[in-house]
Order: sequence, then C-alpha cells, then structure tokens
Amino acid sequence: MSTYTQTLEETSLDCLWRTNIPRAASPSHQEPQRPSAILSMERLEAMADAYFCKKARRQLLERVGPAALVITFVEDAFRVVMRYDEQRDFLTEQRGFYVWAAYLVLFLSFSTQLAGATCVLGRFDPSRVKLGSYLLLSFTAVQPFVYGTHADMDFMTRALTLSGGFLLLIFGENDKLGKRTDMMSMKHVHEIESAASDKLQLAGRLLLTFLFLFQSVHSEHGGLHSVIAAPSFINVLSMLVLVVCSLMVCTGFRTELSSIALTGVLGLSAVTMYPFWSAPAHLVDFYRYYFFQTASIMGGLMLLTLHGPGGLSLDGQKKKL
Repeated sequence: MSTYTQTLEETSLDCLWRTNIPRAASPSHQEPQRPSAILSMERLEAMADAYFCKKARRQLLERVGPAALVITFVEDAFRVVMRYDEQRDFLTEQRGFYVWAAYLVLFLSFSTQLAGATCVLGRFDPSRVKLGSYLLLSFTAVQPFVYGTHADMDFMTRALTLSGGFLLLIFGENDKLGKRTDMMSMKHVHEIESAASDKLQLAGRLLLTFLFLFQSVHSEHGGLHSVIAAPSFINVLSMLVLVVCSLMVCTGFRTELSSIALTGVLGLSAVTMYPFWSAPAHLVDFYRYYFFQTASIMGGLMLLTLHGPGGLSLDGQKKKL
C-alpha cells in the first residue's frame, strides 16, 4: 500500500511539473523550465533588493550629506573659543579693527556658525533648515572680506564651492515643503515652480565645480601648471580626471557617477594633503581647517548625488525624452 501511494505521489508531481513546461518545448531536446511562480518570486525579490538598496542609499546621503556640509562651520566655531586671543589679536593688529569691533566679530562668527549648523544638523522643520542654510551661506560670503582672504583665489574658490552645496541643500528643503500635504484635505500646501527649482539646482551644480576647475588648471600638484613644467603620468591623469568629472557635473551628464568620483578624489586629497593628526605643530591648525572644509565640500557633492542635476541638464533632458 505504501509503494502504491508513493508511486501515485510521484506521478502527480510529474504531472504538475509538466503543466508548467511551455508546449513549444520538446522534453526530449530541452530541459524542463522552472515553474513560473518560482520565477515570479525571484523577480519580486530582485526588485525588492534593488528598491531597498536605493532607499538605504538615499537615507544615508540625507543624513551624511548635510552633516558633512556644516562640519567645517562647527569646527571653526569651536576654533573661535579655543584660539580666542590669537584671533582677537589678528583682527586688531593685522586687520585694524577696534577692540570692541573684534569682540563683536568673534561673537557673531561663533553664534552664526553654531546656530546655522544646529538648525541643519537638528533636521527640524524644513523652514528652519533653510534658515540655517541661509545663515551659513551669508557667513561664507562675508568671512573672506572680514579676514582679508578675498584676494586668495584658492580660498575664494572653496567658498564658492561651499555655496553650491548650500544651494542644493536649500533646494532639497524646498522640495520637501512642496511635497508636504495637509493630512485633512490631502492637498499640496506649498508648490515649488519647476523652472525656479531647476535654476537653483543649476546654480548649485555649477558652483560645486569651482574648486575642481581651479585645481585642474592652477594647482601645482596635478594641475595644468605641473603638467607643463614637469609632465608625468600621475599629473596628466589627475588633471584629466578633474577636468572630465567637472565638465560632467557642469553639463549634468552622468551626474551621479561624476559626483561620486569627485567625492572620492576629495576624500583622498583630504587624507593625503591635510593630515592634521600627524602634521608639525605649526601646521596642525592650518591642516585641520582645510581638512574639515574639504569634508564639507564632499557633503555638497553628496547632496548633488542625492537630488540630481535638475531639468537644466543633459540627464534631465534625457528623462523628458
């Protein structure tokens, strides 16, 4: 009885298996295909894996990007406190400020940077994040003229690059406000014009490339000057990478790939060029400042990876087609 039952089960399984084989397929020439239900489940699993990976990546960029963007301002705010006497003497002796004016400048520098960074890091209401962004953007515009670094092209290109990151952060918060809905009526409470948002993304994208274009042409370590003076494989390769990736960001072509590549370049340059943890004592402060400023520019590139280039780009035009 058990042998009969086993044979009957095997016959039934064979019948079920054959019903899932396409009629056009010949069992003698082709191997049986797996049941369509199994194939469908595998497709759903692959789609779920891809979705969650993308979602996790967006969540990571949403957290790390803004935090990295403002980290240099947090470091500089604490620098005001830790090196208060040196900065006061610099403002009074080198810049010619009155003592009371120097005190005021240092107080405003500390409070503005810390308040702006707190608004961004706290991830409060988007309007408060925008307020913090505007505070830090204003500080970035005023700082070079207060400290007399407006004639330093390297410093100014870094300031412009940071400004591009804040424009992208403001765009991201505008986008959140535009998508926020009234839970009662389920209607949009705030709409952002697509043309204005595209222009904001374009401005942020272009400003983010200032440092890289400057370094590719002017820098003595891998720039055009070094290529002409002492050409080598490393010099030529580094210049080409910076130029190509910068132009890709400017035009909005393969923006995610190019922004990730530039983020990697910045990360390597920060570790190799500004290792403040092993620098001589007289260079520690200088290296620390540029290390954290480079990290902030990396945060701006992360925001570009997160939000994309916008409609005024090659990628944006390709999506419309």
